[in-house]
Amino acid sequence: MRTSYDVTIIGAGLAGLQCARLLAREGVSVLLVDRKQTLNQKIHTTGIFVRRTLVDFDLPDDCLGPPIRHVTLYSPAHRSLELVSEHDEFRISRMGQLYERYLQQCLHSGVAWLPQTGYLSHSSAHGKVTLRLSSGSSTRSITTRYLIGADGARSRVARDLKLD
Repeated sequence: MRTSYDVTIIGAGLAGLQCARLLAREGVSVLLVDRKQTLNQKIHTTGIFVRRTLVDFDLPDDCLGPPIRHVTLYSPAHRSLELVSEHDEFRISRMGQLYERYLQQCLHSGVAWLPQTGYLSHSSAHGKVTLRLSSGSSTRSITTRYLIGADGARSRVARDLKLD
């Protein structure tokens, strides 16, 4: 495996996969890193898409349920929120299937994939970012021009970069 990339993306959820797909299609060398072994395990998103999302993203139709007008969301505290539309506004995604499909598109476009790998830290010097990544009991260093933290709401990358 190479040790230098134009862009390294930490986190292979919807945002990380979409970013990797688009960059690789433009010829950018991309490394996609995720701590999970497979992307269809421990999914932490509802997978509810609104009509506008279906215009902005090329979501495969077989990864989506039928159009619906009423959705009830439940918080971890079991409070509910009703979303109702006069139109067929919502579609529920099969997120595991969607993630796997997007990953295959990434790989086909040349994205390098490091599953079961965690972000440890980074340092910057001379226009390059050096990442320390862990996989099991071993660590490795990767250099990249750009680092993208797509690792969720409690992003370690964002924290290390001192981003909100």
